[in-house]
Amino acid sequence: MARIFVSITFFFVFIIGTAQATKMTISGKVTYMDQALPNANVVIKGTSIGTKTDIKGKYSIEVYPGNILAFTYLGMQTIEVDVDDTHNVMDIQLSEHVEELNEVVVKKRKRKSQKELLADYPTNTNLIKSSWGIMDKDRTSYSMRVIDGKNLMPSGIDFLDALLPWVPNMLIDRVTYPLDPRVYLTQYASTKTQVIFDVDGFVYEQAPTFISVHEIDRVAVLTRNGAFARYGPRGAGGVIIINTKEQTRIDDLGVKRIYSNSGLRDSINDRLAIKQAYVPEIPEYIKEYSSANTKEKADQIFENQKTRFSNSPYYLLDISQYFKDTWGDNKKSQALLDTLAHQFAHDAIALKALAYRYENLGLLESALQQYLAILKLKPRDAQSHRDLANAYDEIGNYQKALHIYSRYELAVNDLDSVPFDKYGTDELMTTERMNIIKLNAGKFFLESGTLEERTAIPGNRVLFEWNNNAAEFELQFVDPEKYYDSWEYTVETKEAELSAEISKGYSSKQFFLDDNLKGEWVINISYFGNGSQDPTYLKVTTFFDYGTLEQRQATKLFKLAGIKEDSYLCRINTESKLFIE
Repeated sequence: MARIFVSITFFFVFIIGTAQATKMTISGKVTYMDQALPNANVVIKGTSIGTKTDIKGKYSIEVYPGNILAFTYLGMQTIEVDVDDTHNVMDIQLSEHVEELNEVVVKKRKRKSQKELLADYPTNTNLIKSSWGIMDKDRTSYSMRVIDGKNLMPSGIDFLDALLPWVPNMLIDRVTYPLDPRVYLTQYASTKTQVIFDVDGFVYEQAPTFISVHEIDRVAVLTRNGAFARYGPRGAGGVIIINTKEQTRIDDLGVKRIYSNSGLRDSINDRLAIKQAYVPEIPEYIKEYSSANTKEKADQIFENQKTRFSNSPYYLLDISQYFKDTWGDNKKSQALLDTLAHQFAHDAIALKALAYRYENLGLLESALQQYLAILKLKPRDAQSHRDLANAYDEIGNYQKALHIYSRYELAVNDLDSVPFDKYGTDELMTTERMNIIKLNAGKFFLESGTLEERTAIPGNRVLFEWNNNAAEFELQFVDPEKYYDSWEYTVETKEAELSAEISKGYSSKQFFLDDNLKGEWVINISYFGNGSQDPTYLKVTTFFDYGTLEQRQATKLFKLAGIKEDSYLCRINTESKLFIE
């Protein structure tokens, strides 16, 4: 379940006639399925007046008869109630907000890629370069103010004084700290939570007073909500982002380049900004187990939960992992996975997530059974054939894997019974089929001409597979020399390709890392969801010495839950041959 946050835009209105009415206090409790809902919003409709429920779901608010109270909670149906002068207690029970969707719903996102934003930066004054990439004032879900450097007039001691007319809520403490001034946004000053500064991609805890006003190209101010989203707890006092004017430099190769730390993350001299690791949102049902200090208590919580959540396959996956990892209860963990396989036998997306989980546990035969079930559900999806063939390959049944590949090719070329797209899974199948033949030549009978010659491929292969083909994300590969390249799988950037691949069931992609670049590769991810509130499971497999008798592989499974941009995913060291999560 996604982390719950609520952003409310307040509209200030005058309510005619309320001056003569008698103010009253309404109190009550907000629940969902008889469980208290903390931090639910209770707002007088059409005003800025509101409150939130406490940890027990209780609230109290002063209103006038005739007002309308709106009760809102992310993922829940909003309820509006008219206030009269006869009821002082309102207990509200919210229900889930459910929308009927077609099998696949694809919505175009008005989000530009980083390359497009970089091209727009010189002319679009709403853009700001940060250590997390280029941010668009008009596309953020939080408050951000951007100031053109041309409007900053030199005054006072340093650039901070030049910012004061444009950031009136900024407080500069030069009395207590004359040599190293502290900067606060006034709403956070009482807690002594300072502003941090992001200057051309480098984050400073103290004010960078060495910067001249004349060097500033653009400034942006993020309040706490936006700062938390990008910078985590250290941004609790807000962030001031500064872009300095571009300067030319001569790089190590003698090439003249435009130098901008924030804008040139692909620069050979740029040290990659450390990104926060992708951490999936913790479901509320998992949080309930925080009070379980004994196995018996955990079992009791499960008994109380199962009727509420067992209709979700991802609940069963999460709880299975919880009992295994926390209490070592392998029997219960396995029983929950068996329940998932039985209860959701017709849900191909859930079964693939289950197969990934079985593989993660080393239960390859159990994973194989799920891929067999998926093929029965999706016989026309190329991905179903590829996944089953790969599952047979994993258990060492190479002949069966080749048989499935051959059967698929026959169907495509002769019977036309399976969708075909040369840019989809077929390229992947060809690579894997030829690798099986290459590694196992002589172990089984091959028809004449099966062992085809092919161009040598790099020895380091990275395979991405995901259970929901409607998922949207972007991968960034940063090589050992700090150059980067990106692969985007979003409606915005690849609408036609994504729609075709969704319809044909493709949900995998392979990459080959340059053998000439030995060292550590960093893979970052931006995840944009899958059109539902369900998580996406991403399986990443790295092959070292691919296509040789020394070939070995390592696999990691990632749960993607909660939209996040510019997050660290994993590292691959092609020199030491290590795959690091």
